[in-house]
Amino acid sequence: MREIFAGAEGVRLGQDVYTSDFTERFRRVGPEGFWKLERMQAYDEGDFPSWLAFRRGEWEESLRLIEELRPEYEEFFGRIARAGFRHRRVRIVERPLTPYVQWELHILRVKGEYGEEVSVLDAERVAAYEEVGQQLPELCVLGDEAVYVVEYGPGGVPGGAVRYTAPEVVARARAFVRELYGAGEDLAEFFPREVAPLPAPAPAP
Repeated sequence: MREIFAGAEGVRLGQDVYTSDFTERFRRVGPEGFWKLERMQAYDEGDFPSWLAFRRGEWEESLRLIEELRPEYEEFFGRIARAGFRHRRVRIVERPLTPYVQWELHILRVKGEYGEEVSVLDAERVAAYEEVGQQLPELCVLGDEAVYVVEYGPGGVPGGAVRYTAPEVVARARAFVRELYGAGEDLAEFFPREVAPLPAPAPAP
C-alpha cells in the first residue's frame, strides 16, 4: 500500500476546498472512470434525511426516504452514462455488518439499479495490505487526473483530503482499487443473501 504514494507530495485540502476541487475534476473524468474505495465501517452523513431517520431508530422511514431518491439517482447516473465513463465503488465490509454498513448497502443497492457498480469485499481479504492499527485509506480516483486520500475526524465526520496528481501515483492508485474491485462480489449478488434477510439494525449513535 505504501508504494502507491512513495516519494509523492500531496496537497492537503480542507473539507470545503476538497468538495469544490473534487466537483470540478469530476466533470472531467474520462474513459478511465471514477473509482472509490470505502474502508471505514461508519461515517457521519450530516443532515442526509435517511441517515437522520436511521439515527432516530426509524428504520422503515429511513428506507422510505432512500426510495424517494430514485429520481435523483436516475438523473445523476444518467448524466454519468452520457458523459461516457463508469462509476465504480469497492465497499470493504467487516462481519457482522455494522449498523451503518447495513444502512448504506440499501442506498448502494438503489444506486446500483441506475448505474453505480459496487463490489463488496470482506475485510479479511485486505488484511495483507494493512498494518496493526492502520487500515487502508479511503480513496477516490478521478480518471487519470487525481487521487484523493479522504480524511475523517472523530465519529466519521468529513475532514478534507490529500490530493495527488502525479500521473504515476494516480495510475498506481487506480490499479490498486481496480484489483480490489475484481476480487470482490457484485452487490447485486451480495445484497439478497447477506443484507436483505437482516432485521432492522440498532440506531447509529
